[in-house]
Amino acid sequence: MSFPVLADGAARDEAWWRQVAALYPAPPDAIVNLEHGYFGAMAAPVQAAFEQAVRYTNEQLSPFVRGEFTRTHVDILRQRVAALIHAEPHEILLTRSGTESMQVLITQYHGLAPGDTVLWSNLDYPATRTAMRWLAQRRGVTSTQVTLRLPISDDEIIARYAQAMRQAVRPKLLLLSQVTPANGQQLPLRALIALAREHGIDVVLDSAHALGQVPLDVRAMDVDFAGFNLHKWLGAPPGLGFVYIRAAQLHKIEPHFGDDDYPLDDIRCRLHMGMPPIGAILAAPAALDFHERLGGTPAKTARLAWLRDYWVSRAAQLPGVRLLSPLDAKRGTALVAFAVDGMDARALQQALLQRFGVFTVQRNIGDMDVVRATVAVTTTTAELDQLVAALTVLSSEANT
Repeated sequence: MSFPVLADGAARDEAWWRQVAALYPAPPDAIVNLEHGYFGAMAAPVQAAFEQAVRYTNEQLSPFVRGEFTRTHVDILRQRVAALIHAEPHEILLTRSGTESMQVLITQYHGLAPGDTVLWSNLDYPATRTAMRWLAQRRGVTSTQVTLRLPISDDEIIARYAQAMRQAVRPKLLLLSQVTPANGQQLPLRALIALAREHGIDVVLDSAHALGQVPLDVRAMDVDFAGFNLHKWLGAPPGLGFVYIRAAQLHKIEPHFGDDDYPLDDIRCRLHMGMPPIGAILAAPAALDFHERLGGTPAKTARLAWLRDYWVSRAAQLPGVRLLSPLDAKRGTALVAFAVDGMDARALQQALLQRFGVFTVQRNIGDMDVVRATVAVTTTTAELDQLVAALTVLSSEANT
């Protein structure tokens, strides 16, 4: 099946996106999947590249993996993702997921002493919150949560973090999510990173939901440490991520369990992966090529915003439905958190699935849970109509 071609100056309209959707697997008839935030489907050219990579590796075995793969293909991918985020290839470390990327940065950050403070928020990803709490046990630091109540404005976010930084005793490390995983909110990063620098605090940035969905330039953002994956908004095979560490700050991240396969000034000793995800690494360039053919991040940003607004604009009018994500395109993303008065999150998520065939996900934000719906570029308006219809019924039932 050929890739749809745009005439010069033509817009990416609904008809064009329908042709793009035909390059992805057909969804199951019984389920409307609105949980594209976990990982994204591989387009047909990417799946073909992945299957070919698995077959080739299975035939060639160690001579290939210890030879051409290690010498060439790993560095090809490092170069490609470095260009994507405006970094240098020697600042890139391949991992198996965004979670592993963040665990490398958090647990191996060695600039901590007993009595220091590390800061994180209830909107950060659960595994990263766990890692920040673990630092209290392992390093003897004070691990402090910055509590953010949804919905929340940029001004309030900045004020809450500023207060936490002022009140902290010897603050040293701050976890920030470029796009919060529970409700898809883009944090005011420039202001927060500038605040952290004023207090002498290092920032580790979770960009798992940013790469491929929103603009990203680590130089312009003044970022030193960031974790990513390639299987959410870039559509690479599952099980692949990477770490960015600004070269001048590499000394702040310890080698992985004392790894000495590479010298201390080589980022690759910050994770001893063992067996890498060979097929995913070989197929990832095909995913990056496909991403570029779609129009790159700007095209996805526009498409995802249009789809989000299509359903959110109507759901916002339903009595008893509370939207817990920003409604404007500059602060929101494809991920939207919501609640229905009179229903807890688990009951709402299950009712959407069992009664209406709409698959969403329940996410925890500390002292409460929310339901999150996430569109993909291939989501149809009919699927979103089904979500709005379901919420119309459930909100009416819960509030009568």
